[in-house]
Amino acid sequence: MSRRFNYYLPLMIALPITLVMPYILTMDQGSSGIWGAIYNRLYILLAWLSVFGLLFAITRRRWFATGMTSLILASLWISAAIKYQYLGSQLVAPDLVVAFLSGETLLEMGLLPTLAITSYCLLLLLLLWLENPLRLRERNLMLATWVGAILGFATLNLPNHYVDLQWTAKYKNTLPTFVQSIWRTQLQEPEHSQTSYCCFKADTQAESFTQTPPEKPNIVVILEESTFPLELIPSFKAEGEFFKDTYPLKVHTTGGATWVQEIAFLHGVAPPLYGDGWKAINLFTPGRLDGRIAPQLAAQGYRTKTIYPTAGRFYGGQRFHEQLGIQEFIDCKALPKCAKRSWNSIPDEIFFDELLKQVKTNVEPLFTFVATMRQHSPHEKNSKLDTQRCDASLSAKQCSILLDYNERLKLSVTAHKDLLSKLKKLPERTIVVTFGDHIPGDVAANFTESDFYPQDRFRTFFNVWDSKHGFVTRKVLDNQEFATIDIAMLDALTLRYAGFESSYISDKLVHMQKCSGSFCAFDTDDSTALTQLELMQPLP
Repeated sequence: MSRRFNYYLPLMIALPITLVMPYILTMDQGSSGIWGAIYNRLYILLAWLSVFGLLFAITRRRWFATGMTSLILASLWISAAIKYQYLGSQLVAPDLVVAFLSGETLLEMGLLPTLAITSYCLLLLLLLWLENPLRLRERNLMLATWVGAILGFATLNLPNHYVDLQWTAKYKNTLPTFVQSIWRTQLQEPEHSQTSYCCFKADTQAESFTQTPPEKPNIVVILEESTFPLELIPSFKAEGEFFKDTYPLKVHTTGGATWVQEIAFLHGVAPPLYGDGWKAINLFTPGRLDGRIAPQLAAQGYRTKTIYPTAGRFYGGQRFHEQLGIQEFIDCKALPKCAKRSWNSIPDEIFFDELLKQVKTNVEPLFTFVATMRQHSPHEKNSKLDTQRCDASLSAKQCSILLDYNERLKLSVTAHKDLLSKLKKLPERTIVVTFGDHIPGDVAANFTESDFYPQDRFRTFFNVWDSKHGFVTRKVLDNQEFATIDIAMLDALTLRYAGFESSYISDKLVHMQKCSGSFCAFDTDDSTALTQLELMQPLP
């Protein structure tokens, strides 16, 4: 009995995690078409065989190799699902750097899965000790199979089989995206003419101000997490008012990867210009990219600060903000009322109160970047269908998401209005630029482009308020009309309105005019200039 038990024990340990692999093969989707489905499943199978063969060659223990291979691939797949749930983007190899540098990432995003995977890994190490190694003849046969799997796996990773690394859908090409990101996610500086508004490094001479305001105003930038105008989904009837005097903003992600928009503003360049690695730009910023608006203002005596809704080490937030010119980083851990709450229940008022405290107590003018968290997914998905506000084209789940979003939006608009009224009472002049970073993750997952009007899921909003003049968004744009303004243009617009001038500002705004509000690479000769400015389409 003991001998039979010892014989089957390795199988009993390895089997449960291995049974997860058929589920992954069923759930994970490939690109559209028959070949897309075949490619993704073949990729998963060959990846499994490749890892299995390597572990078996090293240990000569088939059940240990079976279990550990399944655990590795299942762990990556589960990690990708968790990352998408929280951040709305695919798992890529640089995320392992985040996991290594930041224990908070694992604890906040997936404590139970991390403990379960660690425990199972320890169990498999026990199996390594219990299982007897196979004979040499059996090992040679498996090694031959491994060589064939490696060759097939290498073929699927040739350039003509590359997948799109910018997928924003859950359970889609998860493993190919992760593996190919190992060598495809380095930032690449594009070729460009000698202009002062790009690229990796700042141009100190061009960015030196030739004109400054006599009294330097405080400049506040507020990132409204996962916020967009509900009027963009015409099948839903919104309640309450939206932020005032808004203008369409072009952002570069849907459903997550907030850091892309943070860096676009602080770095002043549209991240997609930097090649396949742009979605992981937060990991590559330190030591490579320069900030623009924050260092420019710091040179004029400004104190530059960030007020952040997560731990500073979370996804490298503090590191890239400091690289881009932020002198003081105030994270959620420094705010007692913030640290005690879950992500999507943190009121904006916590961060706005800290902002008011900073404005009142600082002697120098302030440049402050404030990020909020109230609208972060998930939203409620099981509310009763409201046929008065959701038309027949929306499912009960879609309706529930929008109803919850609308309720949170009312709170955010009220908090923003209260903040502006308090800033207005202070003696210092303060300019506030507010923008939405992307649509929420569960909106991105459950709504297609056809649900939006216009059919654009990369559109949010921004507005500008001046404590001396009220809302001034159109004045900031000099009454020009564009379909959208790229978020990477907001720094130059803000600086010019505040009374600053430089070659960087003027060159960038000429570029914006010629490209109809876009950050359209760097070839902006006269042939690209518009003869007539593009007007916004009216909403139905």
